[in-house]
Amino acid sequence: MTRKNTMNVFKGLGVCILLAAITVAMTQVPNADLVLMVVSITVISVSIVTFAASVRRSRRDRRLAGAGRRRA
Repeated sequence: MTRKNTMNVFKGLGVCILLAAITVAMTQVPNADLVLMVVSITVISVSIVTFAASVRRSRRDRRLAGAGRRRA
């Protein structure tokens, strides 16, 4: 068994600790609704920008590849 295929147990533990820290932090924030809204808007905005960049890159790559396989 190679090291590449083994699962890092501490990675899962780190995720659990991070979620617990976020939960504790959210209980200390007086405007939790506002914080959640800002975080949600940020995640959605970053996702849309990343998707748009991916589509642009895909179209550019297809254009530069020339007359390759075309979708019907």
